[in-house]
Amino acid sequence: MIKKAKGGIKQRIAALIIGIAVLIYTVYHVASLFGEDIATVITGISTESTVIDGKGYIFRNETALYSDYTGVTDYLKEDGTKVSIGEELAEVRVGGDRSSRNLLKYLDNRIAILEESVDEEMTLADLPEINDEIGDSYYALAKMLASGDTGGIAEQTDKLLLNMNRHSIVTDGENSPVERTLDSMVERRESILTNNGGSVVEYASDSGYFYSYVDGYEDKFTVEAADDITVSQYYSIVDGSATADATIKNAAYGKLAESAEWRFVMRAAEAQKGYFKVGTDYSFEFVENGNASIPMTLVSEIEDDMYGGKILVFRANRLPDGFVFDRCQSVSVTVNTTSGIYVPRSAVHRAGGGYCVYVLKGSVVKLRRIYVIYEGRDYYLCDPNVASDGAVDYLDTNELLIIKGSDLFDGRILD
Repeated sequence: MIKKAKGGIKQRIAALIIGIAVLIYTVYHVASLFGEDIATVITGISTESTVIDGKGYIFRNETALYSDYTGVTDYLKEDGTKVSIGEELAEVRVGGDRSSRNLLKYLDNRIAILEESVDEEMTLADLPEINDEIGDSYYALAKMLASGDTGGIAEQTDKLLLNMNRHSIVTDGENSPVERTLDSMVERRESILTNNGGSVVEYASDSGYFYSYVDGYEDKFTVEAADDITVSQYYSIVDGSATADATIKNAAYGKLAESAEWRFVMRAAEAQKGYFKVGTDYSFEFVENGNASIPMTLVSEIEDDMYGGKILVFRANRLPDGFVFDRCQSVSVTVNTTSGIYVPRSAVHRAGGGYCVYVLKGSVVKLRRIYVIYEGRDYYLCDPNVASDGAVDYLDTNELLIIKGSDLFDGRILD
């Protein structure tokens, strides 16, 4: 009897040990199954754009403005101002050469920045914000210089100078040189005007948009010339044989654009021309104008029988503030966009000959199918509008997408 009892105890102990081992094994693997790192992101829409860089020319209907005097000009309207008949445009002096005119324009620009810098309401409490603005401008300039993107350098430089002036005023108080510099520049400006004799005030003889700069192409680069342009005429502009009128450039003090409508003419290479279709709107960024974005419509195209590709004529009716209408402009044109749900490649799995992903609903893993419409180097864009066929739902926006995890399956519960 005693031997049987001992044998039974040994069996029970052995069974207990095996049971504990199985439990430990199971707990270990369950813990490892649910204890690994799971990374998720909320799904949203991203857009991939196809952009073509190029160079083109601006055509507008403009009238050059002349004065009996041809000296230094004190402009009474800012460039791009819409004026009516009879409004004062400028005060033109008898004397003054081109260097004097350029110096006056430079002083006007610096004075405007200095006047904006002198804000009597700013105190030391504004210093953190001023420092942030200085830092932002500095790093923006560094990035532009590193990438060769020079379009916004002038704007960022002015912004940096403005906030450095404000920093000096706030921290140095009466010892700041900003106001003294402003007074000195205003005095210098007045001396240029005073030392160049009598003057005459010029008035607008018609309504339109006033500009102080003249390039001599006002009578050649018209809207009608753009609409009727030929391939040979386009290349005469490119190779410089279409010269400016020196009389207009040297004698006119400004010009009036009759309306906000203008044209932009550029060439598309043979490999690019398929992106363009007459009647379609395109988004243009003008590099030399701080990458100002302007929508433009392709109104006509001409087969380039000289070098292949096409000569394209675009129409615009926007006049952004501060936009400078230099004839030749570098542009980036967005010719195609694809929008879809952004899915990192690490989140995508193969299933049933297609692609799928896993999302987290509460603590439950759910399978989602995806319909890929664009493939990048390490991501996909997926159609957000695919209807479910009743079997497995397609991925939607605002879902918790699992981008890192193992042993994933539909219905798995995560503790």
